[in-house]
Parts: sequence; structure tokens; C-alpha cells
Amino acid sequence: MAKRFTVSICLATVLCTVAFAASRPELRAYPFKTNVTAGGTYANGSTVGTDFVVSGTITSALTFSSDVPYRVTLNGATVSKTITLSGDATLWLVGDNAVETTSATAVSSTGTLTIGGPGTVTLASAPTKKQIGPVVAENLVVAGGNVSIVLNADVKNVAGITLTGDYVQMAGSVAIDCASYGAVNKVNGILVNKKSKSVTMEGGRLSVAVCGEKSVGVSLDKSGTTMLLSGGTVELAVAGDGAKGIKGDETFTMTGGLLNASVTGNVLYENYEDGDGSNYVVKVSSTSLLSSTGSYVVQDTSPAYAVKCGNISISGGTVRVSATGIASRGLCADADGGTFDISGGFFDVTCAGGASNTILEMLDETALTTDIDKATACGLRTSETNSVFRITGGTLNLVANGTGGKCIVAKGELVVGTSGQTTTPSDSAFLPDIQAATYGTQIYVAAQKQKNYLSVGTATVADLASTTYYFASNKVVTASGDNVDHSNPKCIKAEGNLTMHGGRIRGFSQAEGGEGFESKKVMTINGGVFEATTYDDCINAGESLVINGGYLYCGATNNDCIDSNGSGSDSIVINGGIVLCFTAATPEIGIDTDNSSGLKINGGTVVSFGSAAGNMVVGSTGTLATYKGTSVSASTYAGKYLKMTGGSKTVYAKVPSMSSSSGSVSIVCTTDGCSSAPSISAVTSPSGTSQNFHGVYFQ
Repeated sequence: MAKRFTVSICLATVLCTVAFAASRPELRAYPFKTNVTAGGTYANGSTVGTDFVVSGTITSALTFSSDVPYRVTLNGATVSKTITLSGDATLWLVGDNAVETTSATAVSSTGTLTIGGPGTVTLASAPTKKQIGPVVAENLVVAGGNVSIVLNADVKNVAGITLTGDYVQMAGSVAIDCASYGAVNKVNGILVNKKSKSVTMEGGRLSVAVCGEKSVGVSLDKSGTTMLLSGGTVELAVAGDGAKGIKGDETFTMTGGLLNASVTGNVLYENYEDGDGSNYVVKVSSTSLLSSTGSYVVQDTSPAYAVKCGNISISGGTVRVSATGIASRGLCADADGGTFDISGGFFDVTCAGGASNTILEMLDETALTTDIDKATACGLRTSETNSVFRITGGTLNLVANGTGGKCIVAKGELVVGTSGQTTTPSDSAFLPDIQAATYGTQIYVAAQKQKNYLSVGTATVADLASTTYYFASNKVVTASGDNVDHSNPKCIKAEGNLTMHGGRIRGFSQAEGGEGFESKKVMTINGGVFEATTYDDCINAGESLVINGGYLYCGATNNDCIDSNGSGSDSIVINGGIVLCFTAATPEIGIDTDNSSGLKINGGTVVSFGSAAGNMVVGSTGTLATYKGTSVSASTYAGKYLKMTGGSKTVYAKVPSMSSSSGSVSIVCTTDGCSSAPSISAVTSPSGTSQNFHGVYFQ
């Protein structure tokens, strides 16, 4: 019985060892050892593997081959020629090693190359043509070791690692330096050069530094090629104009690990046809501002990005991005019909670059077309109108400092939270939890006629105050800032519909034009906690705003709190929730619609505290009436509680400290079941049940 038990234990141990070795190919047994101290060709048998141990200084090429997996151990070796590995091989590192050659490639493998061991190696070469470099292999597996890869040539489209298969890193450190040589051409850190392959980070550290125009840190060059970050650390240093940290047509997926990116590269200007690449101008045929016939592509721009892939899906891990280059970006999903999904993880993204100086796109006899978003820095974005940006989880801390800078831009639809989600201000955690702040100023788009040339670029308020003529918004204007096409800094902007189901969003802006949250179409708030303190509008809806629930606090220091530009009878519809609007500016108001009969309040608690302007929206056409109180001094209420008694509830709302320079204010107050004007007064303390939301109590 004892022998049988011992045999069982031994058998289990063997099976576990085999399984472990299968998952860690660098741990295979290599029964035969061959010492290599000189260049040449080395091969082993067809049935067993061999450990080729390379040591000392070798000045001739090394070639290894086998029909079965084998290992090449670098043990304190210095090699000045190419190492060629035929078949599946392990490069095992012991001590400090170097393979530095003036040839195109330092290590070339025709099969799966696995790197492991406790040592280090520097792999450097001087490529002479595109898509080759220090490491060329079919598949590359990094299971240990410290690998430094250096490009010592400035040749277009070369790469530190060129693969026709997959890249997998489980441990160890890989540092790819494509920048210190001072490249101006496009280079790649890792280039995957066949369709439907993958780059997978399970552990360890991958560091890639690139410079040179349009350079790419990790290039998923072919269709169907994806990247997964599930563990470990990816560090990206992007310094080239128009360069990208990670770029591909397919999906970047992140479930864990750390993505740490620094983007200092600027926007790359590309002029076509009659464009002048140094001055960014287009020549017109006469002294008339627009006399030339036909169309001219004046300029396209290619910003630098940390990540730009067709689709992006992030459910865990940490994303840290610092983007300081002109018009530089963080992460972008740019596929036609693509998606940007955030369901978890922690984000710390700052974009501090100013706007690019030239953003005009098309010029013909009658029209000038601009896309201002191309000129400004942005943290997270989608770039196609039929895309969907979904944020259902995660913690996002986003800051935009540059001129016209934006934390989030969705060129298509934006959805926050999950349908049916319940969120209250008392929740211990919020899914998602978004904090977005923008500190930039406005940017103007202008074209100025100079003799027979039309120069294009940004304009300042001072420029627009001059007598110079500018062509913008399809017309010639002079000294009229609002008539010139311009863009405001924004916390979150959606060109399509914006829907909030739950979670928490907090926004802040402090400069002129700084807005909170904007949808060019329909904005719908079904729930969640929404807080914005802004210079300009807290909420701006292009067509209509529908509030079905949630907790909304809007404090605007110099403009309307909630503004809908829709002309329909349902420009703003409030069916529930708590909506607080406070503005200190004259003649701005708390709730504004372009259609005087476009406000419908069917439920909820609404407090709007703003100036007594004539365009104050008062007459709700919904089931609940609104009430307006004038000649109420702002200084009387500042820092105190607004008490509204009437209907089924007495409501208390804490009024923030506000400037009294606006004089009288108007109040729109609606409580569930209220059928007549409530009694309004200022009190120093509230009564009733706290809603845990900006001093709101129900009694």
C-alpha cells in the first residue's frame, strides 16, 4: 500500500511538472550541452534538445538550428554579428550580455523565440531598410530577463521588434529605444506584420520610446491584429509629431495592469495641392478673398496619441496619461462604427497641449469647412459619427488645460451608466465615477487674406477686434467674435445623443467659454449624481434635454446653468429627480430654452436661482406649474437655505455664496404635487429629511 501511494505521488509530481513546463516553455529540459566560444553554425539532433552556451567575445555570425526546441544560453557573451535561430528556440540570459551589430538585425528567428533567465542583454543594430531591426521573429515570448533593444539608424518604417506572429510577455523587462538616436523618420517599437495576430501583456514591463514623424510604439499594422493588457506595465514615451503609442485598426483591450504614457509630440501638419508646407497657406487666383474655382485641401492634421485603435475596451487596471504636445490626445477609438467601452479601471488623464495653429480644411468658391475638434487637445475620444462611447464603470480623473481643450469628445453617441441603475448621493462608491475639469480658454478659427494668399489658423479676441477681415462660418465678418467659428473648452462633449443612466459625473471650468456637458443632439438624464461648477453653461443640449430622475446640481458663474437650443415644444422636459440651478450673472438665468413654451415640468423638485431677465423660462406646459419670484436679493440668500412651503412638501435648498451684483433674482420652484405658488423665504437652518445632496431637505 505504501509503495502504491508513493508511486501515485511521483506520478502526480511528474504530471504537474509537465503541465508547468508546457505553460512555461523556457523551463524545458535540454539534456545536452554544447559550449560555443566562436562564430559558426551549430545544430543538434532531431529527437532531443541541446543547450548551446555562448560565452566570451564573438566576432563572427552565429547560426543555430534544430528540429526540436532548443536553448541558446548567453552567459556573459559579447557578440558583434547577427545571431540566427532556426526553429523554436529559447534565448536564456545569464549575467550581462550584448549583441550589437552594424548589420540590419541582431537576433533573427524563424520560429517561436522565447526569452528568459535572470540576466540581461542589449540588442542593437543599424537597419538599412523598412520593417527590419534588432529583433526579427515569427512569434516572441518574453518569460524573464532584462532586454534592452536599441535602433541605431534612422530608416523609415524600421522596428525594434518585427513579428509575423504573436507577441506574449509574461515576465521580465523589455525596453525598446527608438528615440535616442534622434530619428525624424517613422519608426516602430513593435511591428506586427501579419493579419489576425496579437500582442499580449500578462506580466513584466514593456517600455517603448519613439520619436520621428508618425512613429508608433506598438504597431498593430495588419487587419485583425489586436492587443490585450491583462497584467504587467506598459510604458510609452511618444515624442514625434503625429506619433502614436499604440496604433491599430482593431481592438485594444485592457483588463488589468498599468498603462503609463507620456505624449509630448505635437500635431503633424500635412498640406496638399496648392498648400505651402512651411507657411500653411493656399494661393487664390486674384485679390478677391474667394475668387478661385474648385476645391483645395488646404491642410490635414495628425495629432500625437497615447492609444489610437479602431475599438477600445477597458474593464480593469490603471491608465495614466500625460499629453502636453500641441493638440495631443490620450486614448481614441477611431473605427467606423467603432466602440469605446469603459466598464472598470482607474484613469488619470491630463491633456495640457494648446490648440494647433492651422485647422482649415476645405476651400472653394462658396464655403469654408472647419473641424475645430481636430485642433484641440483631448483626453478620451471617439472620432466617427456612428461610434458609441460607453462608460459603465471605473474611476476617471480627467483634466484638460489647453486652449479649447476637452476631457471627453464623442463624435457619435455617449452613454454613461447602465439602464435601470440606481444611484444616490449616499452611495459609498459610484459606477462610474467621473471627474472632468477644463482650464483652457476659447479658440477661434479664422482665415485672413494676405495679398493673393489665404492664411489659415487660430485667432484671438484681440485679432477679431481689429479691422482685419476673416472668413469663417461661411461668411466674411469683421470685429465680431461670436460670428467667427469658435470652440469652447468643455468637460464632456457629444456630437450625438448623450444619455446618463447612473453613476456620478462632476465637472469644473473656470475660463470664459468653459462649459460642462454638451450634446449637439438629445441629452437624456435618467439617474445618477450630476454636479457641475462652470464659467459657462453647465448643461447645453443642441436639440432637447430630458430629465427623468437623478440628482443635478448646476452652478454657473457667468452663463445659464441649463440651456437647450432646441426650437420644439419639448426643449426641456423634467419628469423627476432633484434639479438645482444657481447662477450669479446678469442677464443669465438658471434654465433657458430658445422656445419660450419649450419647458415642460411633469415631476421632480426644481430650483432655479438666477437673474430677473425677461427671457426667464417660467410658464411650464407640463403637468406641474412653475413660479417666479422677483426682487429677491441674492445677498439675502447667499449661504442660507431657500425654504419653499407649498403643495405636498416643504423643500429646503442650500444657496451657494453668490455675488450680489446681479441684483434681483428669479426663482422657479416646483415640488411634487404643488398646485399653487409656494411661500419662499431664507432661513439659516433646515428641517426634515436630508437628501445628502447640496443641502436639500424634504419636510
